[in-house]
Amino acid sequence: MGCTEWVEMNQKNKPQSNAIATGILALLTTGMFLAGTLYNSKTESLKWTLEHSDSTVLLTRLLFHIASVVGALATWFLIQRYAKKQINFVLMSFVIIGSIVSIAAPNHLIAVAFARSLMGLAHGMAYLVVLIHGGEILVKELRGVIMAAVNFCIISGIMIGAIMSSVNEASLEPHQFMGILGLCYMAMAFFLNLLVCYESPVFLMQRNLNAEAERSLMKLRNESTATWDIRNELTEIKAMLSEDASTTGSIFRDGNLRPLVLVGLGKIASVLSFNCAVNSVKLNVIDEVLSIKDADVSLSVTILTSIRLVVGMFGMFTVDLYGRRALQLVSTVSTGLVLSAMGIAYLATDSITPEVGMGVLLASEVGASIGLTFVPDVLCSEAFNTKKKALTITVLHVLENALHVIIYSIIFQWDYWTTQEYYGGTLLVAGAPLLAIAFMLYRKLPETSKMSIRQARIEFYKREGIVFGGSKNSVEVLYD
Repeated sequence: MGCTEWVEMNQKNKPQSNAIATGILALLTTGMFLAGTLYNSKTESLKWTLEHSDSTVLLTRLLFHIASVVGALATWFLIQRYAKKQINFVLMSFVIIGSIVSIAAPNHLIAVAFARSLMGLAHGMAYLVVLIHGGEILVKELRGVIMAAVNFCIISGIMIGAIMSSVNEASLEPHQFMGILGLCYMAMAFFLNLLVCYESPVFLMQRNLNAEAERSLMKLRNESTATWDIRNELTEIKAMLSEDASTTGSIFRDGNLRPLVLVGLGKIASVLSFNCAVNSVKLNVIDEVLSIKDADVSLSVTILTSIRLVVGMFGMFTVDLYGRRALQLVSTVSTGLVLSAMGIAYLATDSITPEVGMGVLLASEVGASIGLTFVPDVLCSEAFNTKKKALTITVLHVLENALHVIIYSIIFQWDYWTTQEYYGGTLLVAGAPLLAIAFMLYRKLPETSKMSIRQARIEFYKREGIVFGGSKNSVEVLYD
């Protein structure tokens, strides 16, 4: 498919990305607050931390992740009972209130804790809604790029939050700036949710609303009549729901354990490559090279987040071209090798110059940005039984946030300036498991690009004859 044809197809299917835009804008806002536990472990310069104990500051930071888990669990209950539009209005209200509190009291610990809790709730809710809704409504040719764009928006929010937190002098406090941006995003999200958030045909057909499901799919596919493709898609959805109706609700049975483990490994790899400990090592090495003490904004934070954004854009637009599996493996192997090698080097010798360390660690950032953080999200949208999908993604979200909580709690009071042994140990602990995970994914992870959601799910359940690339079999062949 040429560039012109791809653009035309993307424009024709614009209603699908519009339908999940509310959740994406919410994740863009909450990502700014997620940056607090990914890039900024040094809290002494923040006014709201003054005159408070380290344990209090630590808990305030981690409230985002704790609340995110609560939000995902609540959404698991709600998403089976209420339309996406209704849930979106609830999570939007959390973002709006959190933004207002951030603007009104950016330097008060209780206000910051309350705002971070609300943003965490909204993050967990939006994450679940977007992945489930997007997986059910997107055409197979665009599911990869649009689902990758969800993670890209989270990274964009993290970039804004990380850079703002590093600003030394500004007329607005970081939380005020993020709150104002959040209100702007929610103003757009309100109208998008009101006007163009079409319900998933899967959700409607689960409730025997077949006529409404057909009308919704016509709107999502930008068609005025029920074309052959639309009727065929509805038939496939009906077959998929019929297959799922005979399964249990357990996420460990009926073939769901295999995709749960594979995507879970991808989530673990994502956290190992992108957490506060690894990011802190990279920031300190770059700061040693730049030797800029009084800059108005941290150049090291700007460099790292810019790389992740630019390279992530490349990965986003190629995930359907090269496939999920290829990007996941290249990203995991390259990152694991570089982090492990640098970890061993730092432990073995003290003669590594900051310039060499900076160059190699920037290379690892490029490798990690290719697909490690967004491929698991793409797979979440297409790998699971419809009856088990909400709970399975919730479990994976709990796993991801639990790892961030553990890592941040461990390194919260570390002094990275004392010795390079911290650098070596941190990088080796992060890098070595990535290589083991890469090997397991190489052996078992199927390729699901350009497959329908039913086809992709069946491919994950198979134990033999898995598609690793190239042409894809028909749905009937796979299911038989």
